[in-house]
Amino acid sequence: MPVMAEDVRHYCVQLAASAPAVGRARRTTGKVLHDWGLAELVDVAEVLLTELLTNVLVHVGPGAWHALTLLHDGDLLRVEVRDSSPRMPIARVGDWDEESGRGLRMIDGLAHAWGADRLPPGKVVWFTLPDAP
Repeated sequence: MPVMAEDVRHYCVQLAASAPAVGRARRTTGKVLHDWGLAELVDVAEVLLTELLTNVLVHVGPGAWHALTLLHDGDLLRVEVRDSSPRMPIARVGDWDEESGRGLRMIDGLAHAWGADRLPPGKVVWFTLPDAP
């Protein structure tokens, strides 16, 4: 059955990379998902979103403008983070006890799917979660 436009929920906000902005984006995402009736996805979505936003902060830099988008089509929640850096994410292979570099591995293990696409300028890194985990 095709998804009708009125069935798609969409939220988008532009942010400047900072540690406080990561926390605000987490809280906002939790509120939006609760409002959409997706409370069961809040914990996982917040953790995975934190990884994406932290990557912007670390790899693109403090103050870098980026956009957070949440899309729900009735089956899947898609979370996107767009930034202006052309540098694509690379999942590192390392031990779980390392202090950094595990984020994309965690996203790979917890998300339904994830990926990164080039955009002019920069990229979008995204993950999806089924709305009935």
